[in-house]
Amino acid sequence: MDAVVVDEFEESRIADVPRPTPDSGEVLIEVSRVQLSVTECLLYRGAEIIHYDAIERRLEGGDARLFGHEFCGRIAEVGANVTAFEPGERVYAPGKIHCGTCSYCRSGYENLCPDTVGIGYDRPGALAEYVSLPTEPLCRLPSGVSDAAGAALQPMASSLLCVLDADIDPGDTVVVLGTGVMGFQCAMAAKQFGAGDVYTVDVRDRPLEIAGENGLVPIDATTTDPLERIDERTDGLGADVVFEAVGGEQDHGTAGDDPLAQAFQMVRRGGTILQVGHIANDIELTPRAARSKCVRWVNPQKGYKSVSPSTNTGELAGELVADGDVPIEAFVTHELEGLESFDSAVDITVEKAEYGALGPAQIVID
Repeated sequence: MDAVVVDEFEESRIADVPRPTPDSGEVLIEVSRVQLSVTECLLYRGAEIIHYDAIERRLEGGDARLFGHEFCGRIAEVGANVTAFEPGERVYAPGKIHCGTCSYCRSGYENLCPDTVGIGYDRPGALAEYVSLPTEPLCRLPSGVSDAAGAALQPMASSLLCVLDADIDPGDTVVVLGTGVMGFQCAMAAKQFGAGDVYTVDVRDRPLEIAGENGLVPIDATTTDPLERIDERTDGLGADVVFEAVGGEQDHGTAGDDPLAQAFQMVRRGGTILQVGHIANDIELTPRAARSKCVRWVNPQKGYKSVSPSTNTGELAGELVADGDVPIEAFVTHELEGLESFDSAVDITVEKAEYGALGPAQIVID
């Protein structure tokens, strides 16, 4: 089968590699689409961010099958001990592969497992015609979810975790700084979870238009001071919950006009800041600025978890998209054909503004 093989940072090729055979607890998936993540693309370019050590080790070991954890596909074969899935079912991977033996896993806190195996980082991902995976991280795709939405669904499941960890109460005023893929999804999920007014802040016209078209309140930060607007709309109280969904390089967490600092300034006393975006560098933080307002600064859990006895965040993400409650395809703007488009997809995903992309590029495989 064909697969993307990475020889070195920023060096890849298409190679004919053996089609994997699933172990007894695994399934073989025929990959339909892959959506690159910004993290994967930055790692490919050599950025020393999360997962860098794992990528460096894989490259030191020789040619590596890297990346491809955001994907959808159809099960082609199941291992001897697999009963939860059947051939022909469409799946995606919102979860992580946990060790199963640490104290967290043994006590039911798998989301906090320190020894997870990352799809596309520690083991081959879906940048290939087929990928073999254990059933643990997989969820079925509802029939109403297209392949384009299915490949984009893993961030949606993560957005649901963010919203759950924010503990939104009915009628809460919510602000989302950054109306990219996950910022938009967090905002829409917050509405689904009972928030009142949900404001989205950005500097780009189209994401703000999409937000307004979907019942959110857009704030264009190029023409309006978000702090003043939220202060005005809340009679000086501040927002109950603020999602920082920009990330990137920032200088100070509690002072100045960086996104996280703005979050600390616009959240009310006793409110919550949910850290969606990955901050790339070390930042200064004045503890008393958070302590004096009794602010909770929350970093969300990863993977997926149960929200009731009948569903989990991975399944709920698919249901919300299938029902049209969260139109994630609005951010799928660039669809490329074939694995040979990998390097172009990387460029588009990293340089969205240059290419007019709203979300990461997708690669159509079948």
